[in-house]
Amino acid sequence: MTTRWIATVAAMFAAAAGPVVAGPSVGASATPQQVRVSPGIGWGGCPDDLPRILRCGTLDVPLDHAAPEGPTTTLGVALAQATGTKRGTILVNPGGPGGGGMWLAAAVQRALPADLRASYDIVGVDPRGNGHSSPIQCVDTATFDKAPKPDPVPRTEADKQVLLARARAYAEGCAARAGEMLPHMGTVANARDLEAVRVALGEPKISFIGWSYGTYLGAVYGHLYPQRVDRMILDSIVDPRPEGIWYGVNLGQNIAFQARWRDFTDWAARHHAIVGLGPTPQDVQSAADRVLAGVRAAPAEGLIGPAEVYDMFIGALYDDSGWPGLGRALRTYLDGDPTRLVDLYEPPDAAAANSTAVYSAVECVDGPWPRDWAVWDRDAEALHRTHPILTWSNTWLNAPCRFWPVAPHEQIRVDGHGLPGVLLIQATRDAATPLAGALSMRQALSTSRLVTVTGEGNHGVLVFNATPCVEDFAHAYLRDGTLPATDRVCAAGGEPKPEEGSAG
Repeated sequence: MTTRWIATVAAMFAAAAGPVVAGPSVGASATPQQVRVSPGIGWGGCPDDLPRILRCGTLDVPLDHAAPEGPTTTLGVALAQATGTKRGTILVNPGGPGGGGMWLAAAVQRALPADLRASYDIVGVDPRGNGHSSPIQCVDTATFDKAPKPDPVPRTEADKQVLLARARAYAEGCAARAGEMLPHMGTVANARDLEAVRVALGEPKISFIGWSYGTYLGAVYGHLYPQRVDRMILDSIVDPRPEGIWYGVNLGQNIAFQARWRDFTDWAARHHAIVGLGPTPQDVQSAADRVLAGVRAAPAEGLIGPAEVYDMFIGALYDDSGWPGLGRALRTYLDGDPTRLVDLYEPPDAAAANSTAVYSAVECVDGPWPRDWAVWDRDAEALHRTHPILTWSNTWLNAPCRFWPVAPHEQIRVDGHGLPGVLLIQATRDAATPLAGALSMRQALSTSRLVTVTGEGNHGVLVFNATPCVEDFAHAYLRDGTLPATDRVCAAGGEPKPEEGSAG
């Protein structure tokens, strides 16, 4: 559930990059194997939603890497060129699955110090089916996601059946609209596409920085092509154990998001004089419950119901910079003014619908999902009793996998054999990728070192929420491959300050 975070930071960096130059639109088994691609990438202008610093191109890759002479699909690729003498190329991926990577090349280059900007080309790829890479859609989002959406927390068995039918309709929509692509989606296919990009770039080895789902993608790429890895940084880390991909990983998120929600209620209570939701975490929870009850009874301005409010809660838990705005919106709603709450709502557009389609198309085939709805129901009911902030919303996001028209693919057990040293970075209170995942990745990759950021809960550390301590480790590693001798700990950067007057 990281596409919300990706959309937020992509918009932030696109805006910060200034005006863009319009360019042509970019077209839309698990054992190692050589990939066959068209030679080279012709660099030119970029689509008009990307920063002007980039050069862009396309690469045709086999739809099925096991049938290289068959149909192809097109990847959109973006380049932020090294400003000096190049020592290598870094591929970057922001996560998701469902996050496009072309914009990220500019963001990463801007965040690096001058000597590393001079030394590395930064290359971002929109994964297959995503963004500028032959994008797929599953539904007409204007109809399917029209606000207010159904309340994700079912009150009756009939409510569950309505939501289950909605999940079935989504899976059937994917089969109807993207059926040719669905058998060829998944993390192994994405990893082979990265290898195709490396070949097309003419690089004997490639470096990689991945966040969130991108950590799993990087680990799988490293498992399949360890001899092609120069340096690798994995930040905000998915648990790579195949037993949890992806049903178990999502259950873990439900628990971790509740802990992060408690961080928010604690913060709001400490700043009650400004936020105005109550002096105890229980008071803040009560205020949130009253907002949910209010929009359940009468959607705010006909748009904002419980589903939309839960989405706002969940979105704010990816990055605490959203906490002051969320606190203001809840307070003013309770004071009789829904304007701020409505202003927080972001209507889904075609790009968001594409991200969700890719999310489902990858996660539903990367591993097995329960085919018996009773298993989902049992787990959701049990977790919701103590972890209600995410559980049912996350269940329905993933429920199309119960009906997915493509069987799950062979799974990967990442072992790190043959990999050079890998740098792992993890915030200890990250909800989207809990700490347990980083510990599992550390165990799986024997050559890795783990830098934990204690007390930090924002998702995505390097570039997005980095402290000098984290940057020192990352930049030293990119310069000369130096890893710390042992796992290390950095301190968090601090919590957001509430804005004066937000209590209304």
